[in-house]
Amino acid sequence: MEDMHRILEAAAAAGELPIALAVIIHVEGSSYKKEGAAMLLMANGERIGTLTAGCLEEDLAIRAKAVHAEGKSSAVQYDLSSEDDLSWGQGAGCNGVITILLEPITKELRQHLLLLKENLDKGKAVVRIIRLTDSFDLKGEVYIAEDGTKFGSSNFPFTLEVDRKDPILLNETEGGPDLFFVHPIFPVPRLYVFGAGEDARPLVSLAARTGFKVLIVDWRPALCSPEHFPEAAGWIVGKAEEVLDKIIFSKRDFAVIMTHQFEKDRMILARMKDAPLSYIGVLGPARRTERLLGGRTAPEAVHSPAGLPIGAKGPEEIAVSIVGEMIRKLRGRP
Repeated sequence: MEDMHRILEAAAAAGELPIALAVIIHVEGSSYKKEGAAMLLMANGERIGTLTAGCLEEDLAIRAKAVHAEGKSSAVQYDLSSEDDLSWGQGAGCNGVITILLEPITKELRQHLLLLKENLDKGKAVVRIIRLTDSFDLKGEVYIAEDGTKFGSSNFPFTLEVDRKDPILLNETEGGPDLFFVHPIFPVPRLYVFGAGEDARPLVSLAARTGFKVLIVDWRPALCSPEHFPEAAGWIVGKAEEVLDKIIFSKRDFAVIMTHQFEKDRMILARMKDAPLSYIGVLGPARRTERLLGGRTAPEAVHSPAGLPIGAKGPEEIAVSIVGEMIRKLRGRP
């Protein structure tokens, strides 16, 4: 699971414990994490999320207490490019300049984070836009959900281009020399696994641990269960054709078809091939998938055989290849 989702879960459950939210808003050169990486700092010293390989966190913890006490946001810039043994990033794989915004967790910000989580839980992406002065003083923030609804502490006087996949710091001249950090935040990607056989267990486990919300679909209640798949987020028991009548897929959803029954796989693929999924993996050789499709050309979302071509053998290695391919798709890599 990405750090932001873990942060939102902690913020929702922790009561008054969080004291500050740290977000990387700009990077020059290389760094351990890029723009949008976040960390929640708690009153008890706990930290949710990571920003570096450990070279800045202690200093940020001290600054977070000051930000919390003053009730005012602060931006800090770390130069990790120096070769000096005393430099922040020496030996830690960092070689750039990182700007981090520290915000105290006020009641208002916590409410915004809860609304952000609520939208993400409903499957809606949200763009968080933070408005700053050219000296990085916070002027306000607004959240724009995928359906166009807005919430936040500021009404911006002009429209920003928010249809972005990656966080970016913009310098807008219209309306003043302000900076805008545009941070798109996406829901946890869902993975539907059709087939609850033994070979699905490594896939479900690895996918869940790498951040997918895994839902098992199978007609056998003894296999499609928390006992058989404890790391899954949901277990949907029923005939695939009946289940598919009820599922509304989104463009961010993933699916793997692995019932190992030809007619079931053919029906599932026929029903799903034109759905707006990001990825449909079909277990088995490409020739089998051609037969499943009745000789028709496979849509772009269909990957057969499922998984990266790494010569995987056995369920565990096949799981690695499939999850790797899904992550590549998720990150927009060719």
